[in-house]
Amino acid sequence: MPVYDAFISYSHAKDKTIASALQSVIQKLGKPWYKRRGLRVFRDDTSLSATPHLWPSIEEALGQSRHLILLSSPESGASPWVGKEVEYWLRHKSIDTLFIGVTDGALSWDERAGDFKWSAETPLPPVLKGRFPAEPKWVDLSAYREGADPRNARFIELGADFAAAVHGMPKEDLLSQEVRQQRRALALAMSAAGLLLVLTVGAITAGIVAKVQADRAQRNFAAAKNTVDTVILDIAEGLQDVEGMQAESLRRILGRAEAAMGNLAASVDDQPELRRSQGAMYGLFADTYLKLGYTQQAMTHANKAVDIFRALIAEDAKWRNHLSKSLDTVGDVRLAEGDIQGALVAYRESLDIGRRLAAETNNDPKWQHYVAVSLNRIGDALKASGDFSGALTAYQEDLEISRKLAEKDKDNPERQFDVAVMLDRIGDVLTAKGDLAGATAAYSELLSICRALAAKDPGNTNWQQSLAVSLEKVAAGLKSQEDLQGALAAYREDVDIRRKLVAKDKENAQWQRDLSVTLNKIGDLLVAQTLGSWSKYEAWSIDKRADLTQSDLGPALTAYQESLAIDRKLAAKDERNTQWQLDLSIDLDRAGDLLAAKGDVSSALERYRESLDIRRKLVAKNEHNAEWQAALAGSLATLGQAGVDPLKNGTEALAILKKLQSEGRLRAVYVAWIENIEADLAKLNQPETTQPPVNPPAPTPVESAVTGGR
Repeated sequence: MPVYDAFISYSHAKDKTIASALQSVIQKLGKPWYKRRGLRVFRDDTSLSATPHLWPSIEEALGQSRHLILLSSPESGASPWVGKEVEYWLRHKSIDTLFIGVTDGALSWDERAGDFKWSAETPLPPVLKGRFPAEPKWVDLSAYREGADPRNARFIELGADFAAAVHGMPKEDLLSQEVRQQRRALALAMSAAGLLLVLTVGAITAGIVAKVQADRAQRNFAAAKNTVDTVILDIAEGLQDVEGMQAESLRRILGRAEAAMGNLAASVDDQPELRRSQGAMYGLFADTYLKLGYTQQAMTHANKAVDIFRALIAEDAKWRNHLSKSLDTVGDVRLAEGDIQGALVAYRESLDIGRRLAAETNNDPKWQHYVAVSLNRIGDALKASGDFSGALTAYQEDLEISRKLAEKDKDNPERQFDVAVMLDRIGDVLTAKGDLAGATAAYSELLSICRALAAKDPGNTNWQQSLAVSLEKVAAGLKSQEDLQGALAAYREDVDIRRKLVAKDKENAQWQRDLSVTLNKIGDLLVAQTLGSWSKYEAWSIDKRADLTQSDLGPALTAYQESLAIDRKLAAKDERNTQWQLDLSIDLDRAGDLLAAKGDVSSALERYRESLDIRRKLVAKNEHNAEWQAALAGSLATLGQAGVDPLKNGTEALAILKKLQSEGRLRAVYVAWIENIEADLAKLNQPETTQPPVNPPAPTPVESAVTGGR
């Protein structure tokens, strides 16, 4: 099951503001009134150019996303990291799930060429050349690049284009539903604000009566204050769910609540509890403004809360925990503004307070947990800044605390989950630092925790999916350390989980594709164990084939065939899904390679011909798609290598590649093919040549170039 509904790819240098606003709109449109968000959208808020080691985390997020939203501009088109994200998507997902929002520049579709008109000014990554089977729809966001406001009605309407596509529902239905939800939330907020004013009048009256009947007035005041606290909480949380509200409307409603609290404070003598309520109110307002995208107003109110609690602490230290929470809010706002160092200053002061409170209460679990949460915040901020060593130190201290708390409360799954979260973060940081052994150890322990939690609730598909992902991380780490047997065991457990998930929901195409991908990884590992560094072209070498046919390739072929069967069903289910068609052709080649290695030449050729037929159909749909043409050339070259019309197939493959090269659309990875094919054709044209060429005319293997080794 995908973790994210959409992934936003954009230029961090120019489009951070509009990406943030678009994320806010998409997440909230179409959500039920009682939920915080309707969709989960991933938006990396770090600079990959400064911290390239974050790529494994980005790659994982891409793999766990259903749709890709590309904010196109000259900057994103030139960004190697945006290009890398798009290239990953094209290799692993369907291009039908990629949506474009133009923030700067102009796109123009060439009907005759069946592609965008490409030039140095085209605001798209070059990897998208020739990739669209038909003209895609794109949304013009350029008017909002310098000042995107998630409450602007026109911007919301544009964002609804993306949200509707992700939801899979008509835009008109989505917007009409959103209007109903906003009216409900706004009515609740306005009613609460009116009630607060009534309560304030009652509280002021209680203050006057206090001069005559002090005891009764004090009770009335306490009751009024508690009610006011509750209503303010309802207002703040209610407004957090209202999308499309103008800044002035938001300030007016929150301003009423703030004025009411001020009137209440003026009606009585100085009351620390009332000042605490004011501070808490400012903190709530800061959270509300932050969640709605108003960072300036959020910072103003967060600082007001800090000022109140600093003054209260000067009189009584018991208010330190409130100051700590307010500092966390300041840090969150600073982080949202991109001020990582400012966020760290606030987080560290909060951590110092938490440490003192924990020490003074003999390490009360409540405050120990608070210290761990603060360390997690600091670690995340340091990781975002690229300081992996600092992040690791914070995460490790957090892990140590979380372990102790989990040991004291072994039956609490939340405490166990806290440990798992930290192991995952530590594993990611160690991977970024190049410590693969350390990362594997962290992921292995993470795996044992996820396995135990999943065993307690076998029906929880989210837990099962998390367990499968943990197994993939462990397997990848073991494989990188050349522990193929350990990696194979992890992948096999992964496959068992994915089979059970597919059995629960046979219509879930993503789960089926996940199973197919994992089966291929198992097949690849089995081949590596059996043959070592083997090239598929050795299957057609007379000198090598005898050795290959003696090897036990049955288990690997079984895995490939099961993957192939899944991809056949997916491809038949939706012939318009070009990614599924390409997946099928790659699996056919993979199975053909192994059948050839086993000496079953006729079955191998059957698979190769079917793969060729699929690729011809793909090119017929869009003859300008450079990647599909290169894949077609690879199929032709493979058949030629296998002795099937080697001159004819080799000549056609060479013509395709040379044409792409002359148009400047042939990626560097394919250039070497041309020389190989020319050399083999030259041998074929010699009279004494009676055998098909042994040297491979195509890459090793073709699917590695097309899909990144799916």
